[in-house]
Amino acid sequence: MKRRDFLKFSTSTALAMGVGLYACAHKSEFKLAPVPDSKRLRIGIIGVGDRGNGILEVLRNVPEFKVVAICDIFDYRMDAAEKRIGNEVQRYKKYDQLLAHKPLDTVIIAVPLHLHHAIAMASLDCDLHIMCEKALAYSIQECQEIKIKAKGTNKLFQISYQYQLNPMFQTIRDLINNGYVGRITRIEALWDRNHNWRRKLPDASLVKGMDKSKLERIINWRMYQEYSGGLNAELGSHQFNMIDNLLGTHPIKVMGTGGVDYWQDGRDTFDNVHMLFDYPNGTKVGFHSGTTNKYEGFKLKIYGKKATVVSHNMSSAFIYPEDDSLDKNWKEEIDSVTGASIKIIDNDKKRNIKPVEKDMVYPSDNFMYNATWLLYKNFAAAINGEEELKLGIEDGYQSAIAVHMANKAVRQSEIVSWLPEYDV
Repeated sequence: MKRRDFLKFSTSTALAMGVGLYACAHKSEFKLAPVPDSKRLRIGIIGVGDRGNGILEVLRNVPEFKVVAICDIFDYRMDAAEKRIGNEVQRYKKYDQLLAHKPLDTVIIAVPLHLHHAIAMASLDCDLHIMCEKALAYSIQECQEIKIKAKGTNKLFQISYQYQLNPMFQTIRDLINNGYVGRITRIEALWDRNHNWRRKLPDASLVKGMDKSKLERIINWRMYQEYSGGLNAELGSHQFNMIDNLLGTHPIKVMGTGGVDYWQDGRDTFDNVHMLFDYPNGTKVGFHSGTTNKYEGFKLKIYGKKATVVSHNMSSAFIYPEDDSLDKNWKEEIDSVTGASIKIIDNDKKRNIKPVEKDMVYPSDNFMYNATWLLYKNFAAAINGEEELKLGIEDGYQSAIAVHMANKAVRQSEIVSWLPEYDV
């Protein structure tokens, strides 16, 4: 058999998402199967700031859900949210009022981290399905309480770790599971930006009577440890979640450093963090996130005995075989179940990874939008008993514990271990 430019691998997971699409050849032909209003899941969203409004935009392409109630402390945010919703909705200023709305099937929690626990526990008391933004909760104790309570219900609790549903990530995972990377000994994860991470305050006319210092802490809650887990929680948790999935386990200890070393603007969450995790079997995982240089961006580097995989933004990826590990499968075409193509370039030393999904059409060219869309399509299908839930409370809990271990390590300059009592 002559060598061709493409090697084919199976990515059946990505192809079997079952999202109810009409198969079509181009995004311009994107269609969704109509859902009768009587069968739509009635959903309320608590928090319609930047992330909440982004979710509402995605839900325009998830007809299984009907948004019937929204909640926020600011009217101007709810005004913007209503413009994205194609039906009449009820507005609330307090989350307990939204939870009392009837009828209601599920709730989205898209508020600052320090508020997750109270709202999640109240939502569980109301017997609702829950979609919670990451990280799960503000502290390890809060995470434990949510997990224990959620396990005692028959409702679904999904965490917004949508990157796992990205076809590129699933393709990389399949390559690893099929043995092409070999035993993984090291992973480097990065999420770098060149921006102060600060949000512009709304015009005073939109928040009449609110003290500016109070408004600053509400809008820029990510800047303050009183409300936020900082870079490890807001950015790192996504990569911790993906890495746990790739390795099939959680970290056993972590150390790190960081600080407020550049942006001297009153924040107390660090503007850079550098973490080193130990995983079982000796795998070492590094995570870096900074706010003063964006060269590396969002990147994942996976080092195996047979090959190295480097992903950029989960929108492109390359695999580099080790010189002494070029087995027959790397030399010749593998004609198996249609999945991912790996294009050989640079004299066989570098290969481009690209998922192949013949019957999958997405609503957007933005991979982050599409990953969130897959998340909510799966959530709806799982509630309706049509699919297994992809990212449940176990995923969310494990990644949140890693976040809190990392923050303790970097804030207190100590090595922090996963304790037996975390296994609830």
